[in-house]
Amino acid sequence: MEAITGIFANLGGGNHIPAEQALMGLLLAFVLGQLAAWVYMYTHAGLSYSRTFVQSIILLCIIISLAMMVIGNQIVIAFGLMGALAVIRFRNILKDTRDTTFVFFALVVGMATGTGSYELALVGTATFCAALLYLHWASFGSLHTGDGFLRFHLEPGTTSSEAFQELLQRHCRTTHLVSQRFQESGLGEIAYRLTMRNPAQAGQLVDQLRTLEGVSHITFVLHEEQAEI
Repeated sequence: MEAITGIFANLGGGNHIPAEQALMGLLLAFVLGQLAAWVYMYTHAGLSYSRTFVQSIILLCIIISLAMMVIGNQIVIAFGLMGALAVIRFRNILKDTRDTTFVFFALVVGMATGTGSYELALVGTATFCAALLYLHWASFGSLHTGDGFLRFHLEPGTTSSEAFQELLQRHCRTTHLVSQRFQESGLGEIAYRLTMRNPAQAGQLVDQLRTLEGVSHITFVLHEEQAEI
């Protein structure tokens, strides 16, 4: 009975952490969170970039670190913090599942620095950032279907198909006819997906296409200019 009473007596006790250790943990959480934020900014692709989300990664590391220092091994404080967080309603929906990984990373790093596991936080952050940079530089997961997309109008009986095919073979490794649509007047709209021999010569391809008789309304989009939404 006395043992049970002693346990409940210590449940609400404060968690005493030296100021130097607390400051060290919070500063380390700030530095590691900022490192992850820089990597996020560098590897981000698409149109869903948010400046406030980048700042939230850093702040979340600090908040969780401080929360872990406050909780320590106190069960009552842990349940109290969970109840306080349950009151908050997050209405912002993450558009990119990759953003969710940064949220979890901030939580884990904050927990590590808050509990004094500094070496684990450093090793984990280095591994996390290295994996992100590798996936970014290697373009891992990308489906490469061609360097560019070519669309143009072709007037009936005004250009030689041999000259057009020779021009494509000169500049492209592979060509794939995506669509062709003809109106009653005979005007055709042709679309190709291309793999360029040298993407830097895309402008030359367009200029030479303009010299062909009957070719007009040329649109060429390089793969590097396309954004993932």
